[in-house]
Amino acid sequence: MNKKIIRFILISIFLVGLKNSLAQNIFQTRELLCDSCNKHLNLRFESSSFFKNNEYESHFATGFTGIGVMFKPTLEYYFNKNTKLNFGAFGLKYSGLDGLSQFVPIYQIQHKLMNGFELVFGSIYGNLNHDLAEPLYRFDRYYLNNVEYGAQMLNHSKFLDSDLWLNWEQFIFEGDPFQEEFTLGNHTKIKFLNRKRLKIKGDCQVLIYHKGGEIDTYIGPAFYLFNGAYGLDFQFKTRFINYAIRPKFLTYHGDGFPENGKNSHHYKKGNGMLFSGDLEHKYFYIETGYWNGNKFVSPNGESLYLSVSESNSDFHQDNRQLCYTKFRLKRHMSRNLNLELRANLYVDLKNDVLPDYSFGLYFIANELFFLKK
Repeated sequence: MNKKIIRFILISIFLVGLKNSLAQNIFQTRELLCDSCNKHLNLRFESSSFFKNNEYESHFATGFTGIGVMFKPTLEYYFNKNTKLNFGAFGLKYSGLDGLSQFVPIYQIQHKLMNGFELVFGSIYGNLNHDLAEPLYRFDRYYLNNVEYGAQMLNHSKFLDSDLWLNWEQFIFEGDPFQEEFTLGNHTKIKFLNRKRLKIKGDCQVLIYHKGGEIDTYIGPAFYLFNGAYGLDFQFKTRFINYAIRPKFLTYHGDGFPENGKNSHHYKKGNGMLFSGDLEHKYFYIETGYWNGNKFVSPNGESLYLSVSESNSDFHQDNRQLCYTKFRLKRHMSRNLNLELRANLYVDLKNDVLPDYSFGLYFIANELFFLKK
């Protein structure tokens, strides 16, 4: 892309965005139930126009450009203040391809069990709503694997925020020649200190990926991969800028892999340290961090952090060390309409390669239209 065009886009978004706050995470769509919406019928329209370009020179990740639009129109009906039904469809259209790459029916029922606890069945609040560390969950899955189906338990209380979910990725019938696949996950934040200018939270993230089954005809063992991330968040609030320091220890363990072939793995156990800090002003967000991983593997993680190549499982490196910086700039045009520019830079400290970088532009709408009561 022409450098003058890139410079013009950056300056334009920055100048227009000076009037707006950037604190909202526009990629998270999780919503609590509405106490005053009994018998309401609404139309919810969600869409995301995206352009993401990965310029990766690393042997561990491959470059990719994704440009297109995702849309999810749904009818939203409240049986009562404690139970909501969403029914509609999800579509993914890449620019330059005829037709849709994905078309998935959406069915979600959400019920409040008690104050602070909500149960979700069907299409769950998935992908970036789980708010996982990048070595566990790569950002590109936002548009590559957006829809998750299964069950979810959400908890929001004075001292605890928790997301427990089951994403059933491959269902099998008796005699199918492939295995079932699912991911069980949990992200829990414990509020140790919650003052006006200082917050301290414990952060626990767990992912268990399983591939197996008992009624299929696939010849091969069942196996699982376990990933965990444990750390603390120290958040400091000032008049104009918020700071945060987020140290994390990550683990990996796998068992039951075949000795060779498609599902074999070079490593069965590993770990990593992720030390990051971020600065948030109402006009921009900057994060920088250091990663030191040893034999670390994660099936859904960003490949730049992993010890095994994304495209060639025979290429591996025990120790991976990265420094990275991320920059975000957002135009908050209304409560439900946002434009965001992102740029990431990754420096490999163990290999003599050029820095990897990516940039993306996202135009996101999430609007609710009241139809009738």
